[in-house]
Amino acid sequence: SCNLTLQSLRLDCSNLDDAALECILKPQLQELYLENCDHFSANLLVEIGQHCTDLRLLSLELGWQADKGVGNCSIGLEQLLRGCSLLESLSLKCEGSCFDSHVYATIPCCVAPTLKYLDLGYVTERDVKQIFNLNVSQIAHSGQGKRTFSCANLEKLYLVLDRITDSFVMTISKNLLCLTELDLRDEPSEEPLVAFDLTNWGVQQIGSCSMLRRLSLVRSQDWYPASFRRVNDLGILLMAEKCTNMESIRLGGFSRITDAGCRAILHSCMNLHVFELLQTSQLTDLAFLDLPATPLTLISVSLASCTLISDYSLIHLAYCRNLEVLNLKGCRSVGDSGLKAVSRLCRLKTLVLNGSDVSDAGLSILGKGLAPLVQLSLRGCQRVSDYGIAALVDGFIAHTLEDLDLSSITSLTDNAILALVRSGMQIIGLRLRECPLIGDTSVMALASMTFKGRGFGGTLRLLDLWNCRGISLLSAGWFRKPYFPRLRWLGIGWNLLSQTVLDTLRKERPSMRIIWHGNELDRYVSEDFDELGKSYYEEEDELERWLMDGDR
Repeated sequence: SCNLTLQSLRLDCSNLDDAALECILKPQLQELYLENCDHFSANLLVEIGQHCTDLRLLSLELGWQADKGVGNCSIGLEQLLRGCSLLESLSLKCEGSCFDSHVYATIPCCVAPTLKYLDLGYVTERDVKQIFNLNVSQIAHSGQGKRTFSCANLEKLYLVLDRITDSFVMTISKNLLCLTELDLRDEPSEEPLVAFDLTNWGVQQIGSCSMLRRLSLVRSQDWYPASFRRVNDLGILLMAEKCTNMESIRLGGFSRITDAGCRAILHSCMNLHVFELLQTSQLTDLAFLDLPATPLTLISVSLASCTLISDYSLIHLAYCRNLEVLNLKGCRSVGDSGLKAVSRLCRLKTLVLNGSDVSDAGLSILGKGLAPLVQLSLRGCQRVSDYGIAALVDGFIAHTLEDLDLSSITSLTDNAILALVRSGMQIIGLRLRECPLIGDTSVMALASMTFKGRGFGGTLRLLDLWNCRGISLLSAGWFRKPYFPRLRWLGIGWNLLSQTVLDTLRKERPSMRIIWHGNELDRYVSEDFDELGKSYYEEEDELERWLMDGDR
């Protein structure tokens, strides 16, 4: 039967292919989110354009497969854009580029003039410039349709490029005058030449976007250890002087920014709520020395991989009483003194301490503090032991904590997990990857947890046990029904798998994704740590309750 009232649909398509298109694509849909579309062909794009012409929002997570054919995908995209003439938001994400270069030149002619949000995933800088360099007269004479695309309509732009350059930033700032959010990330495979890189001049051009409120410029080092080495404090200062209304700034890979550049942002952007400096190796505690004297109301701060930051910065950041998110990943000099200051933040929900110098004593202070933490990451904190985890969950934090990452703590044993279970906390996400002393006892203890007197396995939705060498094949049985009824993502090692076990689990638990090849579960759940939590907070729906009642 057809549900004629359904207007919004979100699906995990991991187990679906083209045969399901007729059931999914309904003409009354206005919002469509399709994730993990690994098994669909390029026909998915064509069918959406033909059957879902009333779509306002479309988000597709396309799994790259060579047999789809780049040419077919390009034709499909063009037909999709021509068919969905009312689109306001378009997101196309895939590993690598699925489309021919020429298809980007057709986007200005095909895309809906109502488009406000555009996320094209990975695309080369040369190709994407074809979209924004075309003016109205060029489009009118292109012979590809009467409809025109005005760049001035676009308000939010998200792109992953091979390189971010001055010329591209100038193109954006010149043509997208209504832009309120700009998120650019590049992944260079070699050191960019000066003519094909971002410099102080390019950063300064961002100030031309007078309506810009959220900015993210990040250079990834996944493929090559490159940085924006041609941008220094002067470029940041000139940008900050023009972008005084900015509410969110995220800069990653700017190796030549120092305390002066950081302070220029903090003292110029008085409406700033989100401030992130990633992989900024020259940043020190002096950047935040006079932070208490500013009227800023920071809500989220990230200083990931800023290795010179220490406890002194945390003492000054603790004056930001509205702080909800604090990311100190890779800040090796942050220790127990900093945690004492952080523990007084009564609105802090997310704290990332990966690779820091915190110890059991600091965790005891944090657990008994005022911070209502929901997400806590202690990955790679080698001074933490079973005693620290027990002290952590012995305090107020046990009533609020839902997501905990204890990965790569080599001294951790089953006793730590037993302490978690005994505390009665309603844990939703637990990561224990690369903990060699974690064994079968931990799995059995977690399986014994209950939630509101029902089910075995409590509230767990995500469990990562990759390379926990103490876990044997015996634990595989605990992942069968009726245990862990809410588990949706499971990371396990090769030692827990045989083809028979894998087939059995997939047959019994089709809604549970099993990741066995060592990849981080966050890659599948979400790219953003905070987004993962949003999935957790959803209430258990009627269908899920009915299925669980049937399992008992």
